[in-house]
Amino acid sequence: MTDIASHRGGAKIWPENSRLAFRNSAVLPVDFIEFDIHRSRDGVLLVHHDPLLGRTASGSGAVGEMDWAELQAVELIGTDDETVPNFDEILDILEPSGIRLRIELKTRQGGGRYPGIEAQVVARLRERRLLDRTTFTSFDLPTLAELLRLVPDRPTIWLVADKLLASPTRDLRKLCREARAAGVREIAIRIAQAQDGDGEACRGEAVTLGYYGAHDEPAIRKAFSDGVSAFTTDRPDIAIAVRREICG
Repeated sequence: MTDIASHRGGAKIWPENSRLAFRNSAVLPVDFIEFDIHRSRDGVLLVHHDPLLGRTASGSGAVGEMDWAELQAVELIGTDDETVPNFDEILDILEPSGIRLRIELKTRQGGGRYPGIEAQVVARLRERRLLDRTTFTSFDLPTLAELLRLVPDRPTIWLVADKLLASPTRDLRKLCREARAAGVREIAIRIAQAQDGDGEACRGEAVTLGYYGAHDEPAIRKAFSDGVSAFTTDRPDIAIAVRREICG
């Protein structure tokens, strides 16, 4: 059965990447909880999606250019005085659940990588004895290649950016070959970009296919119908209900 990943803790139910979202997601019968990692200027790993403040957190500026002392006081929009959480705080919430972690390593504002962030994340997960529960994802293929150099046995998923599947040059098989060349054996594409035959194309290149962006019931039903490995969703509650219906 296709796995459900609660995206940013269930971002259309609770404020994304908030402690509230992760506490509530951790009691749901989902297979993964997905969240995003950036790093502060002084080296603290933090859970936040955008490279900039302003959309989900108050203030402005690039998170990678701010120290943790400043970031830890930044309020999350839509919460009861929650602030930006660090990596350990979220691991503290999720560890007792036993749910697998789906961690997306982000890049800096402008697209550059945080030097050494892969080793830092791996080391922290190993210290917390959570590495064996973790799947890594990224839109940046070199990030995944570095993770595989560090931990060859960990599952990795290349998130394929929309522009790489844009017509008229759409070539999913070519993208699968690029993933395999980097050692990555699973890709995920936005469900709105999925086409008939994509699963067969990926299987032909020995690559597993998943979806992201399945945020409403029709998309969720399509993900299950297509039999992909997993999908991320902002509405894990709908996904759970649909799976229960399918499974009887």
